[in-house]
Parts: sequence; C-alpha cells; structure tokens
Amino acid sequence: MRYVIFNWVDPADATAWEAWPEAEQVADVERHGAWFAKHGDKIVGGEELAYPPVVKSLRPGRQGEGVVTVDGPFLETKEILGGFVIVDVDSMDEAVAMAREWPSLASQPNATVQVREGFVRG
Repeated sequence: MRYVIFNWVDPADATAWEAWPEAEQVADVERHGAWFAKHGDKIVGGEELAYPPVVKSLRPGRQGEGVVTVDGPFLETKEILGGFVIVDVDSMDEAVAMAREWPSLASQPNATVQVREGFVRG
C-alpha cells in the first residue's frame, strides 16, 4: 500500500529555524538526510515544497473570467505544507511508525506530521 507522509511547518518554527546558528541548521538537515537513508528502500516519491510567498493558486474566475491565477494560498491555516514523502509499506501502522521518527517532531515544538493512505487508480 502507498501512504503519503505530509510534513506541516508552523510559521513560528520556520522563523526560529532561520535564526538557528548555521551548525544547528546543518545538523537538522543531516538528521533529515539520515531519516531518508534509513527508510530509502520504502520511499517511492516526494518533494520539499516552496513556502507560500512563491506559490501560485488557480481558481475559477468570476463572471466569465475563465481561470484566474493569484499569488499564494490564501487559506485560513496556521501551518505551511513543507513537503511530502510517498512510501510503499505493508500497513498504516508501518507508515505511522516511519512518520513518528520524522526529525522535525524532535526539533520543532509545533511540528505536525500527517499520514494518509494513497489511492492508486488504474
């Protein structure tokens, strides 16, 4: 089964991370790299995502405008979707066990990781 592990970043945590000394930032990146190395045989896809200031959203236009493109996701949310990892494992429990080890959960007080079952069509 495929599951998607979503990494949600609280804006306060992102701001705090930017203020960390470079050595701490490098260590954090290395912890994430170690997570990917440990679980690499189960990872089948994923991406780190850009933060909202560089995002474009498309919506149906009003009064026959067609599709309108706007800057950023204007959602009422406190978290930023930082990225996702697609894993191919035997069960939700196994996906949750992997997600439980996501390094940000130990280093960012407001981190959230979400696991969803994927549906393969076709």
